[in-house]
Amino acid sequence: MKNFLIQARKLAYDEFEKTGMPLKQHIDLACETGKRLAKELKADVEIVEAGTLLMDCLIGQAIQGGKLEKHVEMSLSKANELLGKSELSDEQKENIRHCIAEHHGADKFYSLESEICCNADCYRFTSVKGFSYAMRYLREMPFADLVALLSKKVNEKWSLLSLDICKGELTDQHEVLEKVLSELKS
Repeated sequence: MKNFLIQARKLAYDEFEKTGMPLKQHIDLACETGKRLAKELKADVEIVEAGTLLMDCLIGQAIQGGKLEKHVEMSLSKANELLGKSELSDEQKENIRHCIAEHHGADKFYSLESEICCNADCYRFTSVKGFSYAMRYLREMPFADLVALLSKKVNEKWSLLSLDICKGELTDQHEVLEKVLSELKS
């Protein structure tokens, strides 16, 4: 698994270097949050790490190609290339695939690891840290468009949180972000 994680991180960072997306800080925030949650919830830390590194690995290419809605499918396809060359077990591969496929939520998550990946992804916009990274990176965008995008992402990601531990950690931050966004809109 160690070699696979090195390859997954390289892919995620290389894509950031090529396309600027997802933000390297967002990759790291979701990954570190996911690993912390996996330890606390006694899930497989390495599966969560792989899932958080790969869940948005081709979002930059999807955005550049005008196919944002296809980014999960594209990221999963790229991850399958890496998984096909790996010596991971079939169960590990399947779990990682579900972590990627379900990172925008699921009616019933395949595993605790896939649910953790979904929740860790939400920290990119529902935490003050993740929000500030996005605001800084997207600062060249027209201000009204930036506020609209951030408002959409904050609400979207807040609605996807399913783990009580994450809701507990993020409730106060979400309220602050809602107040900030409200002020920015007026």
